[in-house]
Amino acid sequence: LGLGSSYAHACYHYGKLLRAKDNPEEAMQAFINATHSRTRDYHILGRVYSNIGTICHMAEEYSHSYDMYELSAGMFLKNGDTTAYYYALNDMAFELVMLADTPSVFSLLAKISDGCADNAVLTKTLETKAELYLRIQQYDSALLYTSRLCAQSEYFPIADLIRAQIYSYQGMKDSAVYYAEQVLSFSNDLYHLN
Repeated sequence: LGLGSSYAHACYHYGKLLRAKDNPEEAMQAFINATHSRTRDYHILGRVYSNIGTICHMAEEYSHSYDMYELSAGMFLKNGDTTAYYYALNDMAFELVMLADTPSVFSLLAKISDGCADNAVLTKTLETKAELYLRIQQYDSALLYTSRLCAQSEYFPIADLIRAQIYSYQGMKDSAVYYAEQVLSFSNDLYHLN
């Protein structure tokens, strides 16, 4: 795993603690330090790059986030962790949704559906598809994917969030408020609340 493996693990865990304490700047520095450790522990590097991608996403730096998730996917693939690899591909697709690159989103999602049999990963792609259709204003398709999400499990806050947005855009205020209240009653995630 290389001489820097212990250091990379320490940086990763310290970065996670800093993220949990809502200190993304210092967390980012800890994660960057892990990437400079010269470790060959591709699993930890995949997790490090994934966390950097998440911080970039929160800062609305979607292009940088995509790049970090791409590095993460590569590390997971080197480690032989195909499940984490497909999750990272989905994260890349989600960033492309934010960048309005619809053809590339479909290309990545097809790669996932063609190669992955993990139900949890495939369910995660439903969120990405719902968000994509919301952003390109194909509301019927977005509602279809939120329904598919809800069929997978009892509650997906993102599904109700997307439904609230759709109904709001369509001027159906009562339905929008109903789904927004559902999100508020079941989720403490700041993204969902905002």
